Amino acid sequence: MTVRIADNGPGVRESMKDDIFGKGEKGLESAGTGIGLYLVQSLVESYGGDIRVEDNDPTGAVFVVELQAAE
Repeated sequence: MTVRIADNGPGVRESMKDDIFGKGEKGLESAGTGIGLYLVQSLVESYGGDIRVEDNDPTGAVFVVELQAAE
């Protein structure tokens, strides 16, 4: 199963797409703790899934979560 969450914000720079899921990483002007996407990735991977960020056309980002179907 694939879930795609898109926005029309400033997007994610190519150089940050791999690092954005790191513990403590924060986006531009973020007041957050940098733990949110790290936790999402940890949970998704613990269930055998994958998460990545892609460009949204014409602007923004798309977070793609792929999970295995329940047996």
